[in-house]
Amino acid sequence: MRFKQSLLLPLAVLSLGVLPACSDDGDDNPPGGDAGTTDAGTDAGVDAGDDYPGPSTEPGTCPEGALLCELFDDGASPPAHWMAETENATIQVDGTRTRNGAGALHIVTVDGRDERVQPGATIARLRRRIDAFDTRLFVRAHVYMRSLPGMFGQMGTFFVLSNFESDFGGFELQVMQDSGFALDDWTMREGQGWNRQPEPIGVGMEAGRWVCLEWEVRRDSASSTHGNTRVYVDGTLAHDFTSVGMRAFNNIAVGYGFVHPLGPSGSETWLDNVVVSTRRIGCD
Repeated sequence: MRFKQSLLLPLAVLSLGVLPACSDDGDDNPPGGDAGTTDAGTDAGVDAGDDYPGPSTEPGTCPEGALLCELFDDGASPPAHWMAETENATIQVDGTRTRNGAGALHIVTVDGRDERVQPGATIARLRRRIDAFDTRLFVRAHVYMRSLPGMFGQMGTFFVLSNFESDFGGFELQVMQDSGFALDDWTMREGQGWNRQPEPIGVGMEAGRWVCLEWEVRRDSASSTHGNTRVYVDGTLAHDFTSVGMRAFNNIAVGYGFVHPLGPSGSETWLDNVVVSTRRIGCD
């Protein structure tokens, strides 16, 4: 199990609720949209300390009926109702590194950390409480990565769905060096564990440009103990993870970093236009 107990913070501060769930109209077709473009000549492998103008991103929109919508445009760091969790990393809302002047979540993890030598993660994320998961949930963010994980076997975590109460358990969406996605399932259900998108990678994550990353979580009923979760890149299905353990997840975390760093643990990542909904979100 890859769950990092030390990253938990008291849940009392996460007690603020969110908007009521929207009705599900059954429409799985996302609206079109472009996740944005990058400045010419940028290098995804440049060190985080270099004088880099940063990625560009267009302002996002809040879909009607969304459970949660965070555009990071008011400059608050962390934004209202979110709690920042960091370990050997920094996280802040940075409006100076986007061409349109709007804010984006900026995460930098330190390099050279190896848990085989010295325990400790290199990760930063924002966490908040959401309504308990029923049967269908979508999480969308526009993501810009300077680089993919530096070695095979070191996974970078984007999103975490979890429940730390009596229905304890969770899972997290990760990316690997070969651009494929992985799912770390610590729901304590039968078959739980770690699984990855098989090679060859047809659709995967990319560094050096803005990517629309959407994560779908489904189960047949609110009492189902297993379901599936799909990953979409720019609206195209990348992989469908099946037989995934399910709980009444009531916390969402967004960010980036390595729970299990293996040496090349430095990274710089931006996230923007985060939306959580019970229907397909798309890239607008």
